Amino acid sequence: MDLRRFRGMRIDDRRADIGVGILIIFIAILLITGIVVTALVDTTNLFTRKAAETGKESKTQVTTGINVISVSGNLTDSGITEISILIEPITGSGIVNVDTTIIRIAAAGNPSAILKYNRTSNSYGDGFFNVSRWLRINGDASDRLDDPYIEYGDMIEIGINTTADASIFSPNTEVTIEFLLEAGHDARIEFRTPLTYLSGEYVELY
Repeated sequence: MDLRRFRGMRIDDRRADIGVGILIIFIAILLITGIVVTALVDTTNLFTRKAAETGKESKTQVTTGINVISVSGNLTDSGITEISILIEPITGSGIVNVDTTIIRIAAAGNPSAILKYNRTSNSYGDGFFNVSRWLRINGDASDRLDDPYIEYGDMIEIGINTTADASIFSPNTEVTIEFLLEAGHDARIEFRTPLTYLSGEYVELY
């Protein structure tokens, strides 16, 4: 074999150049892979957190709610002057914030009234209701006046003064009451007022 034709060739240098190039490409691949994996992990963690939050919100919407036990009213010749609503959270319910709950009352032939919580006023005409009695709660009722809420096991009576609007609730009138909760599912009841009123009588309406 004629080795003269290989004279002047630097085989080791060429191999070194190729090796360095491959090493650079390998390092670049590792860096890109690391960036992609980090992005995928972050995205997966984000989706996991979002799914957990969505699941928690969905559970709250399904399990949180109230049960209307009874509705009673004070009857007069002009109509109903006071409405008392006894409520409690449904079984296994989460916390129900009373101050963010909206009560909508509609009597046939009259516009709906939107009532919000007020610590001192329960005027139907002004759009307010309050908690007239804390019948069964954990702790002292005075602690809940400024931040009213009920949880499973509690029972309260909601008071609404309808004296100025008594004629709206005349005899034999269809009445719808809805409880619109900030978190949880809403409650709705319907009843019809008595055919005749006996002034001063306090009767169960629902």
